[in-house]
Amino acid sequence: MREFVFTRSNWMPSVMMLDGVLRLLVIGGADALHDPREFTVPISEEHGRVLRDSLPRHLQLHCALLPLCYDAGTRRPWDEGAAAALLDPVRLGTPDEVDALFVRIRWDRRLILAHGASRSLLGRGRVAEAMQSATESADWSRVPR
Repeated sequence: MREFVFTRSNWMPSVMMLDGVLRLLVIGGADALHDPREFTVPISEEHGRVLRDSLPRHLQLHCALLPLCYDAGTRRPWDEGAAAALLDPVRLGTPDEVDALFVRIRWDRRLILAHGASRSLLGRGRVAEAMQSATESADWSRVPR
């Protein structure tokens, strides 16, 4: 049985307790019947606390995890090890470390823009600073076509 501990919106990752283990629930992609796919990764209480207390870190992690969801496609499992490896750099990283991480990984830039990140700062590779203007609600008109 799962019990939600923290959630911001329907699509952003949520923190839940599942069978006594704290896990991050990520919704990304769709299954063969076009239903949303759900993926989880174990997290620490500190990870959950940072995500609850910091909208920019929550959004950064979401944007970093979505490509792993897409890689899983309609039926394959996601790479839980790769997901877990993103937790500490996003949670603990300095702004420079977060910026360096986003140079090395694939991430969903459109999602960050929809949430109001500064396009000019993103263009200069300053992801951490760009996220300071982010909003909880996505507005897809912010994303260039």
